[in-house]
Amino acid sequence: MAADRKKIYFISDAHLGARYHQEPLEIEKKLVRWMDSIKEDAQALYILGDIFDFWFEYKHVVPKGHIRFLGKLAELADRGVEIHLFIGNHDMWMFDYLEKETGAFIHRDTITVDLLGKRFFLGHGDEVNFRKRSFRLLRAVFRNRWCQRMYASVHPWWTFPVAMGWSHSSRKSGLKKYETVEYQGEDNEYLVLFAKEYLKEHPDINFFIFGHRHIMLDLMLSRTSRLLISGDWMQYFSYVEWDGNNLTLKQFEVD
Repeated sequence: MAADRKKIYFISDAHLGARYHQEPLEIEKKLVRWMDSIKEDAQALYILGDIFDFWFEYKHVVPKGHIRFLGKLAELADRGVEIHLFIGNHDMWMFDYLEKETGAFIHRDTITVDLLGKRFFLGHGDEVNFRKRSFRLLRAVFRNRWCQRMYASVHPWWTFPVAMGWSHSSRKSGLKKYETVEYQGEDNEYLVLFAKEYLKEHPDINFFIFGHRHIMLDLMLSRTSRLLISGDWMQYFSYVEWDGNNLTLKQFEVD
């Protein structure tokens, strides 16, 4: 690892390929410009889920598009940047394609990791058990290996349009909610409730970072622990930067 690569970056929720983006190509280009801006000093990039609005890998087929993003991801990997991809609730059918193409580490659940001297708890945000029962049930079905194999047995001519239609419908209704409802407060925000509960048994966690909620949040949980929700690349164009001393929630080229 080059000596000047001293920063670690975290992003989530670009939902590339989503039909509800007014200018989907511009969203991807903006994300690629940000990736280009970090390539000289990035030690690692953690993508905390839902980078794609839909993703399903067959043995010889992956969704078309995302050429600029995938090319830049490969470039970062070739330059020695460590790539970590978390599956989200929209791109949970990510298997080994990007792992083989870029050497990325694929994470299917939350992880705890030491980064530049501090302990981080990382995840997309849909994994914790503070969600509604119906959401947890649907998530379990979608992540079930037998269900995934059954889905993969159907030709992509049928499965891709159905899945993308469902994803479009789900996010379209969700966007209105995210635009009108922001931070729910410490007593109602389920990721905050989870982190506080988790800290009781794991007081060594310095930072919790999640995506999924489409809000920007930086909250002190205790004297030694903070929680950050990374926003998104749909309305905020936000990311988290860690240099070993400062953990900062930032926005990129907001017009």
